[in-house]
Amino acid sequence: MEIRFIAQAGRGRNGDAALADHARRRLHFRLMHRSDRVAHIAVRLGDTGGRRGRGDTYCVMQVQLRGAPAATVVDIGADAYDTVDRAADRVARLAELQLRGVDAARPPSAGAGAVAA
Repeated sequence: MEIRFIAQAGRGRNGDAALADHARRRLHFRLMHRSDRVAHIAVRLGDTGGRRGRGDTYCVMQVQLRGAPAATVVDIGADAYDTVDRAADRVARLAELQLRGVDAARPPSAGAGAVAA
């Protein structure tokens, strides 16, 4: 499972590295049981640049699944770590739903529980 991290905010190198490490840990934890079905994950972080001076952070996570469509989640919040946590939880739930739908649509294999007459 490859995770790409793109920070568009000006937090400085140490802040970006710590946030990238946090995002990787959260995604590995949430998706480790389906890591064989995850091709790659792209995480983008940045500041919204609001007019009122609020420094909200956005997080866009896109997970590319093997044999299923990509799942994308966008989250906005005041704290970058909370935003990453919420987006990781949401993208894991969305990926699980998409993979369940793909697995349910797949016909059962001939060797699994089939009885020959």
